Amino acid sequence: MIRDFFRTIRSYSLSEKVVSIFLSLLLVFSIYGGFFSSSNVTSKDTYVEGTVGKIMVLNPLYSDYSDLDRDVTSLLFSGLMKYDSEKGKMVEDLAKVAISSDEMLYTFTLRDNVFFHNGDPVTADDVYYTYHDVIQSPDFSNAVLTANFQGVDITKKNSKTIEFRLTQPNSFFLTNLSVGVLPSKIYKDVAVADLLMSDVNKNPVGSGPYQVDSAYTLNSRGDGKITLKRFQKYYGGLPKVNTIVYRTFSTVDRMLDAKDDLDAMPKLGSELLAKVQGSKFTPVNYTLPQYKAAFFNMDSLITGVKPVRLAMLKSVDKDELMSTVAGKTPVDTPFMELNQEDWVYKSDIEEAKGALYDAGYRYADGEKTGFRKTKKGNPMVVRLAYFEKGEKTKGDSEDATIAEFLKNSWEAIGIQVELYPVTADIRTDFLQKRDYDVLLAGESMGYDLDTYSFWHSSQATGDGSNLSNYKNFSADALIEDIRHHLDDDRKATRLKQLAKLVKDDIPALFLFRPQYIYATDAKFQGVNLSKAAFSSDRFYNIQGWSSK
Repeated sequence: MIRDFFRTIRSYSLSEKVVSIFLSLLLVFSIYGGFFSSSNVTSKDTYVEGTVGKIMVLNPLYSDYSDLDRDVTSLLFSGLMKYDSEKGKMVEDLAKVAISSDEMLYTFTLRDNVFFHNGDPVTADDVYYTYHDVIQSPDFSNAVLTANFQGVDITKKNSKTIEFRLTQPNSFFLTNLSVGVLPSKIYKDVAVADLLMSDVNKNPVGSGPYQVDSAYTLNSRGDGKITLKRFQKYYGGLPKVNTIVYRTFSTVDRMLDAKDDLDAMPKLGSELLAKVQGSKFTPVNYTLPQYKAAFFNMDSLITGVKPVRLAMLKSVDKDELMSTVAGKTPVDTPFMELNQEDWVYKSDIEEAKGALYDAGYRYADGEKTGFRKTKKGNPMVVRLAYFEKGEKTKGDSEDATIAEFLKNSWEAIGIQVELYPVTADIRTDFLQKRDYDVLLAGESMGYDLDTYSFWHSSQATGDGSNLSNYKNFSADALIEDIRHHLDDDRKATRLKQLAKLVKDDIPALFLFRPQYIYATDAKFQGVNLSKAAFSSDRFYNIQGWSSK
């Protein structure tokens, strides 16, 4: 056929050849243009978002580890409960809930006519599979969810009813039931230990308002795209947005180059505001219950010594740091409910040097500068680790900038600092080994601001999220008391007591709370982030979005 084509072309005059070749090329580009072109002109019922990073696992049981994964899974999956970002509280979703008078038995009855994207009804079998067979399995690899359901007895009563019995009251328990329910018929043949990396996550099936139209793919430059379409049998009312295109970019610059083809960029840092000003985007500022801190490893020979931690705390001028990184609000306690101004510390270089002297770390004889040593002559060297996100050139990320600032602050008082950037491929293994003296990292307090996962001693393990390996049994008792009682006044009192313990023990240097920008072209109205706990909460009321 190709030979006949070229034979025909040779018989044409010059002008006919030019026209024919032009039309042929036009046809090729009309067919393949969508593949080669970055343009994405959309209709009024299509919403296109762009963000930096890469979607890793489209499974709600693992989305805690990635905002991008959480964004998409929040649209694909439904839980028994969901967070109302307008009211700032948990509300019923897939089921109605009844709570016993002793607050230890939760009975859920599924709604009528709730379906998965493949048309199967959602039943108690699916709920039991998700929470019992997977989350409570010893092979499950999400430490936070495992801790949340530890000791909970789960019983399936019938095809529509399931019970969760606690050993003691937990005022935060309903939050745990917002985890998306998996269809057991699709996932049950995958071993729990293999579920995280299973191909079943590439084309996920949930019961949320949207289903996968075209699976997530990456091009040679590391940019990706997934297309979702409205699920016509969704029980919660159909959104006006028919199609959602979620585009991911390998770098900020690549995303900004494509901004004319986007309707929104949901999580910009303040430093990028100038790059979108004057364009079609309107910036909407918002904060989330998150903080960044330098976590001191309490099991380290150096940072395990309290005077050393005090010195490292007092040597950092946080006001100077805030002028180095844009769009941040300083914090001095990890408890977001408290007034940060009540917990402010002041840097004091002389006090920092005195604390190191008291701890036995001295300069060499006759010296007042350089790096300190112990009485036995051992060097004082601290390993400061931070995560490289791969969004910029290695060593050029914001965390790298902060780590360099901390290094300079601590070396000014005689502590030698070795920087250690942790890449994504070794992150899990690195955290399990706790191979650091100090770790620069962020934590998200989630919907209920529960501190159990982050500061309870039971979570000071390789799989836990207690990054400081902080162990204080008085703190444990307060954390548990806050969990087990519903009285707001009592909880507020216990929280202040807990904050004082953490302040005195210095398990971390708390740095700041990030501020974000939702850049939107206002094509759709109704996005509400006023009480959001995660950026994905912008989709909570997507049924109420209206087109411009």
